[in-house]
Amino acid sequence: MSKSNSTRLNGKLEGNGSANSLRVLIFSTAMPIEDKVVLEDMINKLSQEANTMLDIINDIDKRHQKKLLLGYKSFLQSALKAVNRRLEIA
Repeated sequence: MSKSNSTRLNGKLEGNGSANSLRVLIFSTAMPIEDKVVLEDMINKLSQEANTMLDIINDIDKRHQKKLLLGYKSFLQSALKAVNRRLEIA
């Protein structure tokens, strides 16, 4: 397996593990099943989108990958900041 494919696989496995942990948490929480299904669906979509984004960037000319990965990282950090703000008021 090439380094690029190995890196791609490792990234997917880490993300899938996090998504699975969140799915377990969702279904262990006391809330209506409808909410659980919606949350699980959103986690599935987010996980798939993250994997797709990394695959697309991986397939782009190497000269542009670092800039795109840094941009994607910044985007994800903004989302994390929004989550942290919600945690402060929860």
